Amino acid sequence: MADYAFRTIEDRKEIQRMWEGGRSPREIAGAFGKSLDVVYTELSRGRGGTRLPDQRLRYSAELAQRKV
Repeated sequence: MADYAFRTIEDRKEIQRMWEGGRSPREIAGAFGKSLDVVYTELSRGRGGTRLPDQRLRYSAELAQRKV
């Protein structure tokens, strides 16, 4: 099994809350103590194709969890 930086649905739900709250990938990386690259990979994993009101792509914790 791959060693994913974010293993739990709770971590992913927190990323989703932060992302929907307007936090940047850099801020999310800092909050979790992870690299920026890891956060970008996770955000890509949870992309569902819809957009937030600020036009950023929506991140879904449930979708990301299903993909791993």
